[in-house]
Amino acid sequence: MPPAPQKSDLFFSEVPLIEEQIDSGLEEFLKDYRSPYVAGSPDKDGLHQRYSIDLNRPLPEFDHAVAKAYGASDFSNAGRQAYAMVLANHLPYRGKTIEEMLQLQQHPNLMPLLASGICHVSALGEFRQVLIFERPAGPSLSEIRKSQPRLHEHAVIDHILQPLCRALMVLQDREIIHAAIHPDRIYLKKELILGECLSAPVGMLQPYLYEPLERMMADPLGKGQGDEKTDVYAIGILAYELLYGLDRFKAMPREEFLRMALALGTYNVLVHNLEISENFQDFFRGILNDNPAERWGISQLSSWLSGKRYNMIAPPAPREAVRPIRFGKDDYYSRRALANALQRQWRQAIKELPVMKIDRWCEMSVHRADLGEKISRVQRIGGETAKESQNTDMMARLISILDPVGPIRTMRFSMRVEGIGTMLAELMHQGNPKETREVVDVILNDLPTYWATLTDIQQPPHISRQVWLLQRARTNIKIKSLGFGIERALYDLNPTLPCQSELVKKYHITTLPDLLRTLDVLSTSLGATQTLVDRHLAGFIASKLEMSKEIKINELSGIPELATSMEPAALRLLSKAQQKVGKIPITGLAAWAGMRIDIILNSVHNRVVRKRLKLQLKRAAMEGSIGELLNILTNREMVTRDQEGFSLAISLFSINQTRITKLQDKSVIDVYAERLGGLISTTISYSILCVMGYLVLADAMRW
Repeated sequence: MPPAPQKSDLFFSEVPLIEEQIDSGLEEFLKDYRSPYVAGSPDKDGLHQRYSIDLNRPLPEFDHAVAKAYGASDFSNAGRQAYAMVLANHLPYRGKTIEEMLQLQQHPNLMPLLASGICHVSALGEFRQVLIFERPAGPSLSEIRKSQPRLHEHAVIDHILQPLCRALMVLQDREIIHAAIHPDRIYLKKELILGECLSAPVGMLQPYLYEPLERMMADPLGKGQGDEKTDVYAIGILAYELLYGLDRFKAMPREEFLRMALALGTYNVLVHNLEISENFQDFFRGILNDNPAERWGISQLSSWLSGKRYNMIAPPAPREAVRPIRFGKDDYYSRRALANALQRQWRQAIKELPVMKIDRWCEMSVHRADLGEKISRVQRIGGETAKESQNTDMMARLISILDPVGPIRTMRFSMRVEGIGTMLAELMHQGNPKETREVVDVILNDLPTYWATLTDIQQPPHISRQVWLLQRARTNIKIKSLGFGIERALYDLNPTLPCQSELVKKYHITTLPDLLRTLDVLSTSLGATQTLVDRHLAGFIASKLEMSKEIKINELSGIPELATSMEPAALRLLSKAQQKVGKIPITGLAAWAGMRIDIILNSVHNRVVRKRLKLQLKRAAMEGSIGELLNILTNREMVTRDQEGFSLAISLFSINQTRITKLQDKSVIDVYAERLGGLISTTISYSILCVMGYLVLADAMRW
């Protein structure tokens, strides 16, 4: 006889027995269904109606690593010279800044943003975020410098610094950080025009020499938002380049310049052996200061341009220690320089830490006993015999103690707190799990919170909010169920990032209504075969819903196989998204969800119950409510009746199987035969005895 069926054999059979097959009619319905929507995010701003983008006219002079430029025409103004920037779809874009720039009245020193929208780019076969700018009339400042490598001080002040300061003051009023101020992004004709900063993450387009030291150390995608002093510092470096040139430093490797700046101070490296005019001494001393708290902002720059003099003292070299500490072949007198060296020689640092005695150096030479105690405590985390993740945590904390103003650093990456989300998006797009894990571990080890507690400098509000978001992301990453994990953290940290699910990525989905509408369109082609279980899809929805608890469908707890399946959880997420959005017709998506439930219902054992439920699917799908479809699956009476009936069937099967097994055993058959033979013999004997007794008695009584 065949062995007793196991529960795992009886659940999720997509092809039931022929006599049990029941057609819900949903597949036929989807073949004829036509969604009222167009796939992809709608062009809410009517970009296609106002502008024409010529993909056959690329403009490489405006291109960069994550956006391509093309010629554009304005239908309402034939004489206007415009161009379009087509943005990458795997990185977050500056949504709030774009909105602010669109509301900004035209300013003579700022490149106008004419329009923004999501358009279908035929050459890519995808929807992309597109920005339309007015093309600058004059050449870039970098082109002008080819014929005029040096400018006079008065020309720099009147034609460069004054208009840039006016532009920054307008941006400051709207809390916009430009973070892309350099000669390639500045254009000159009658007036200076500061170029766009919206087509890439903040700071990605800024050359490292134009960044203050704490941002210079960060990776291009890990720089984060910055503040007004970030832009003022870039103006200071721009003035330096126009007056004295930067060619010598541009020819120098980045790490070499960084090492010199950390050892001597940026100001001292740049002005060494230069005759700085008295007019510009305050300017460079105030701006090229490596201490963010003392560095000039826009108000100081504006006052200086108005004629105010500050009598600034030249920033001293960062020599903190009485005696140096030796690491490798070099001596270090400052904590920041040592921190940078430890990251550059990560593995060597782990080996030498026990003998370097950094904690003693901080106590005795830097005279910071509090730092020595922190370092001693942190060093207990790792060591040569520790796991790599433990050593990464130890080294990152140690470097942050030594340089609390700088970025968070790991063996491969250097990120400011505000840039962790962008780095995570880039690494997940590249598909390198090991590197992605290194950034994820920064979040899981709560390094941003640790970093935030170390600095004495008052942090701006956006830093505090970002630390809070990373704390929440840490919690969500630890939850492995659908709607959480790394994918959930990705969308929480990057609110403007389009959904990265392969199902909808090319449609540039950024909102829940657009997601539901696009899935409704895709239902006709994917509904018959495609599951709705997708971690990016789920993470995107859960992030937009701000879910804090994992989905548990208690009604299915009586059926373990259904309770642990991700398909009902995916449908519950879609149902919650539909409730959040409100009533929009998504009959196709509902039919798609119904087909997934149809497959799940094959795990229902009771034929009568299964048939009744399947016949309800099409009617519920036609109502366009995913919640109603889920109610069919989570019917408590159905689950109880089916589970109790199946348990009873298993028990009866087990009892009968035991009986059959016993009857198949030869020794058991012999015993049963012997017992049955004896019973029959006894019965016959007693029967004969009764008959004979009756005959004898009848003869005696003469009956």
